[in-house]
Amino acid sequence: PAPILNSVTTGVPDFASQTLSITGNWSPIANSTGYNAILTYPNGQTASQIAELSGAIFTGIDSVGVFNYRVNALGNKGGAGGNSYFDSSYDSSGIFVVYEELLTFSKSFIDKITIL
Repeated sequence: PAPILNSVTTGVPDFASQTLSITGNWSPIANSTGYNAILTYPNGQTASQIAELSGAIFTGIDSVGVFNYRVNALGNKGGAGGNSYFDSSYDSSGIFVVYEELLTFSKSFIDKITIL
């Protein structure tokens, strides 16, 4: 079966480099040998990561716009004990938008808090 995306956290900024990160977490799948996470950028290019655990993070993103996060479970293709498990279909986040203000916001919300 395909893993189910539990959450996609978008636009976590790194103010020092003026970039952001996007993280996805999904439910684990029995008998998978790993996961392939794919992030589709606004320009149509993709980045992928092979993950052993049920989460992957894409960092250093310097573009804004419409993204898509997908993940599938990887099988063993018949390599373990005669049982053949093949790659699953993908689960997708659907499209989501990261706005430019995330990269330009530079003031912390705790700037005006005073502890008495």
